[in-house]
Amino acid sequence: MTIKNIAGLLIVALVLANTPGCVGYQLGSSLPPDIKSVFVRTFINKCNEPLIEIEATNATIAEFQKDGTLKIGRLEEADVVLETTLTAITLEPLRFDRQDTSKPNEYRLIMSAIFVLKRQGSGKMIGEGECIGESTFLFGGNLASAKRSAIPKASEDLAKRIVEKVVEVW
Repeated sequence: MTIKNIAGLLIVALVLANTPGCVGYQLGSSLPPDIKSVFVRTFINKCNEPLIEIEATNATIAEFQKDGTLKIGRLEEADVVLETTLTAITLEPLRFDRQDTSKPNEYRLIMSAIFVLKRQGSGKMIGEGECIGESTFLFGGNLASAKRSAIPKASEDLAKRIVEKVVEVW
């Protein structure tokens, strides 16, 4: 064997040795090719926080528009329908006051949701999932107002995670 042949075999061996890590990986959406549009139903709110379903629904629609993989469509025209239920909003203390260690001064707001993606018309379920959206906020006086100020960011985070799962998982 010549040096050229040996070098060629080594290159082929290196390429084949590194290929298994990429097998099964694909760019773009893993949705069926006939799914091009989605209708996002207004989220169902099963939390103790009023009107967060509107904020979360609007954030999810905006995220689908930003992502661009699926068009937002009217119910009659969409290929799939996304149904989401907000299941909980929880607060986790992150940092405490140095003088009074029983008093948190920073919180994490966690918005939990479950969702189902169904084919329009037949109602056949394509997939389902759970997601959380998170946001942090400083507590300075009124906990209710501080918590309300964190909901838009948590809604945006939740929307990103929902869209990612819908577009990339199935």
